[in-house]
Amino acid sequence: MTDDKEIEKNLVDVNHEIEVLSEKVQSIERIASTIESLAESGVEAFTKYMESKTKNKEKELNLKLHQHEKELELQDKAHKRMAIVLVIVLASIVGLLLAAMLTNRDELVAIILNSSLAIGAGAGLTSLFRKKDS
Repeated sequence: MTDDKEIEKNLVDVNHEIEVLSEKVQSIERIASTIESLAESGVEAFTKYMESKTKNKEKELNLKLHQHEKELELQDKAHKRMAIVLVIVLASIVGLLLAAMLTNRDELVAIILNSSLAIGAGAGLTSLFRKKDS
């Protein structure tokens, strides 16, 4: 009988150890599922962050492109205005010279040429043709 009691005691001890191990395995499984859930959440958050960052970068690039296009458009308008003014000034000088030549006023032709060259030099006519550093 003592052997039966001893076997029964050993069985109870073994059953208790099995229960303790089972509880530990369940605890480890809960921890593993929690870690897996956190990892999935982290990956989702990182993916959303990268998508947001990409969208913001695209918006910024589009804004810069639009701004650059507007600057080019403004420069084109300024160049057109400058060309029109230059043509008008040259046409008026040529008109004055022709009028002076047709009336045989050689002194007036010389005065018009000297004055227009002096004004052109004083106004910095050559600076109109140089590229401005922006």
